[in-house]
Amino acid sequence: MFIIDFDDTLFNTHDFKKVRLESLIKIGVTESDYQETYVEALKKNDSFNYSNEWHAELLGLRGYSVEKVLSSLEQTTGDQLQEFLFPDTVEFLEKIKDIGQSLVLLSLGEVRFQELKVKGAGISEYFDRMFMVQDSKEHVMQKLIDVGENSFQDGMWFINDKVEETLLIKNRFPQLNIVLKKSASIDEKDYQQSNVPYFKTLTEIYDYIKSNIR
Repeated sequence: MFIIDFDDTLFNTHDFKKVRLESLIKIGVTESDYQETYVEALKKNDSFNYSNEWHAELLGLRGYSVEKVLSSLEQTTGDQLQEFLFPDTVEFLEKIKDIGQSLVLLSLGEVRFQELKVKGAGISEYFDRMFMVQDSKEHVMQKLIDVGENSFQDGMWFINDKVEETLLIKNRFPQLNIVLKKSASIDEKDYQQSNVPYFKTLTEIYDYIKSNIR
């Protein structure tokens, strides 16, 4: 079983955010207002709540037109979402699928917004199951491992970009085979200090998996 993250693993969320910022700057939103409201919109009461609508509402409280902000944000979540897939994402998923194990997408964020991105990017068809969670990945991971340990003889793999989150999961579920995908938003020193194998491309991750899979 392959459990794969979405943001900054398969999808270039770093560049996606930059495009969204640029679209709002064109209608007069300052970068500081964007960044501050983005952080506020992202997480509330330990739950990830980010959506176009919620971000627009928060910017509206700072005097911006909710309608204009929402329109600008929605223009970045249309058909062009496929452009934010990493160049080797589709080939990676096809090759992993050919290994013959199940593929599970495990993504952290507001459910509707994550589904919008995944389906808009055109990769939902590669996954046997998809989980969008707003609190943490650990409870889903536990369920998958409970099933996997009884059903899968070739090990379970977790592919993610966030170092701190991955280390928490690694400590709780040491039976997982874990590989990190380097994110442009995270300092490389964090990856180096994690003592977890990490790579800058999905192609390299696939080669690593193929050389280590039983």
